[in-house]
Amino acid sequence: MDITKVLIELVITFIVVYLFYYIFIIRKCKKNKKVVPIEVSLILSIYNIDTSKINLYEMIKVVSLITTIILSIIITIISEFFDSTIILLIFGTLTSVLVAIIIYRMIGRYYEKKSIEKK
Repeated sequence: MDITKVLIELVITFIVVYLFYYIFIIRKCKKNKKVVPIEVSLILSIYNIDTSKINLYEMIKVVSLITTIILSIIITIISEFFDSTIILLIFGTLTSVLVAIIIYRMIGRYYEKKSIEKK
């Protein structure tokens, strides 16, 4: 396993996933303020975050960036270590969900504190 090959693959994966996210999600949210990605709406509802007290577009960009980082790292890792498609899908799905839950919890708590401070 060559580390430069892995890093190049990680960067390429990050760019492709972020472009996809930007084109299909961030631009829609910028054009229509009522459109919110499912991850953001889930965080907002779980942590009862008041959108008038935070910059919602900033939150959408942060969640998009973190989601892209998570997906890029997981895609790169599983493509390097697993050859079986079934194992690749199972491991990738489970890992993505677990890491996303942990990271989104941290993001939710951060924005929850931020919205409470603005009262």
